Amino acid sequence: MPTPVQKGFLTWSKPAGAALLAVLGLALVWFPIGDGLARLSYDLPFLFLTRERPNDVVLVYLDDESHAKLHQNFNQPWDRRLHSQLISKLTREGATLLVFDFVFSDSEPADAALAEAMRAHGRVVLAAANDRPVGAPQPVVREPTPALKQAAAAWGLAVFERDDAFHGVRKLSTGTSNTPALTWEAARLLGAPVTQRPDERLAPRWLNFHGPPGSFAAVSYHQALGGEGLPDGFFKNKFVFIGSRLSVGFASAGKDEFATPYSRFGQHGLATGIELHATAFQNLLYTDWLVRAPRWLESLLAVIIGALAGWGFSTFRPVRAGLFALAVFALFAVLAVVLMAWLHCWFGWLIIAGVVVPAGLTWSNGCSALREQFEKAVLAESVGRHLSPARVRQLLTQPQLLKPGATQQTVSILFSDIAGFSKIAERLHPDDLVRLLNNYYEAAIACIHAEDGTVMDLIGDAIFAIWNAPYPQADHAERACRAALRLHEQLVYFDATQRNLPLRTRVGLHTGPVCVGNIGSSTRFDYTAIGDNVNLASRLEGLNKFLGTHILATREVQRHVEDRLVSRLAGHFKFKGFDKVVEVYELIPTAEKEPSAAWRESFARGLHQFQRKAFDAAELAFRQTLELRPDDGPARFYLDQIAELKQQQLPADWAGEIDLRGK
Repeated sequence: MPTPVQKGFLTWSKPAGAALLAVLGLALVWFPIGDGLARLSYDLPFLFLTRERPNDVVLVYLDDESHAKLHQNFNQPWDRRLHSQLISKLTREGATLLVFDFVFSDSEPADAALAEAMRAHGRVVLAAANDRPVGAPQPVVREPTPALKQAAAAWGLAVFERDDAFHGVRKLSTGTSNTPALTWEAARLLGAPVTQRPDERLAPRWLNFHGPPGSFAAVSYHQALGGEGLPDGFFKNKFVFIGSRLSVGFASAGKDEFATPYSRFGQHGLATGIELHATAFQNLLYTDWLVRAPRWLESLLAVIIGALAGWGFSTFRPVRAGLFALAVFALFAVLAVVLMAWLHCWFGWLIIAGVVVPAGLTWSNGCSALREQFEKAVLAESVGRHLSPARVRQLLTQPQLLKPGATQQTVSILFSDIAGFSKIAERLHPDDLVRLLNNYYEAAIACIHAEDGTVMDLIGDAIFAIWNAPYPQADHAERACRAALRLHEQLVYFDATQRNLPLRTRVGLHTGPVCVGNIGSSTRFDYTAIGDNVNLASRLEGLNKFLGTHILATREVQRHVEDRLVSRLAGHFKFKGFDKVVEVYELIPTAEKEPSAAWRESFARGLHQFQRKAFDAAELAFRQTLELRPDDGPARFYLDQIAELKQQQLPADWAGEIDLRGK
């Protein structure tokens, strides 16, 4: 049977799922946990993009073959006379721009010739580096020598921002706030539009790769210097980037290699540093870089899709929800490729499509599974509206209880109804009356279930409940009393649909043996209790009307709680259908315990005198009770009885009992 939590889950599963997934998407956008997904969102679209790269860049590598053929030591800087010769050669061949990806920070005798070659070309860009000396609080820029800086057309930082464990580079670095990047200065020399707005230099930009590593035209240094195997005019009008590429095994190997979106999935090798510089340079020169969608837009998408996934998927069965989730994923994947290709924009689409949508599908399938489980418990749910959860569990595990038959068992019985309900019913529209009863039963049955009682039947506005069956309860009488007190405390001023129609509940309690079981047939389940003691509890409930009380109990009930709950003897009565005199007590609600001692004592004196036929003394005590408690119903009842009994001839054995059999 669904628990309150489960029923609440059924009610709130959709809004709760929408809220949870919206918060999940927002957290992934803003917190580091989503950084990996954001990086993949950048990488994946490149695998589906085929774009033509401008062929105006040539890479010249100081590679293993060049070291060997030009007799250069792997662990020493190159002879700068070779660089002078290379610049002169490229100047003659008409290379438009020369960019050196290493730092000439130490002066050498050959610098004069190198400076002269750079001035002759006119567009040579040199690199600087950010070094952090031991103990220094901030990085220090290691610049080219003053002579070479003066000869070069520009110089800038050769820096990258590695942003993952695989030395991945995605951001297009344009330098620091104080020093521009090498690529920025190279693009500025050629008049790139973006470099005409220096205030925008530090705006966030992302590398737009046009191909995997190795896509640029590249030659070895010794080839560029000697022209071996190169066609005439190979460097004419080209932007030449000169840097190192060493194989694994040398001291400096692997330090200038980086992962790109193409190499990250194992299809291609790593890119060299000058490949990244050349890519950044082309991006700046042709205004071809990528931008990331604003965080507020990503957040909005994550929240909207998360809310829709949490709410919408829950309305589908698992198969349909899975197909819909797959369609959403495909839509976002296509959207990511289109945005990157046409608008040069990327966003963290995998956060949404790769996590939020699958989470929505998982939530949906979980809700569907639980919903099916709850649907299987519909019978238990409907029975649970009237029975205690413990009884429902027992009934479901004991099929024999469904068979016809009954056993005699001592139980505590509660009968309740609503005072003046017929007048209330006359004033209400049928729809409002039904709504009133539903609300009333919802609250009343909760009071009984709180004390683990079994609601046997609902009869109009009356409730019939028992304790100690179908399973034993040693404290069944006390449980019945506490349930009655709960009813009084919660329902005595129950508001009837806000129409100022207070509902006052009257309760009768009795303990005694009854026949309890499936009193019916094999085709109709009617677990109930029958017997004189059930009728006596009903009569006790009706006695409240005469006494103006709320909760009356027989001595059989009161003796079990007299040391724990406050009560007063209400008198001895004979009921219709019963010959014996019944000793009746009123249970005093919790709120009236403390101030009740004086009027209870006064009433007890009056009742004692009444039973001795000392009516004048009894009348005086009852009037004192009314002075202490003006609305005391039993005191008024006995004053009326005294007025009648004074006119009658009472039997000699009369001991104060009130005969209600004719009423």
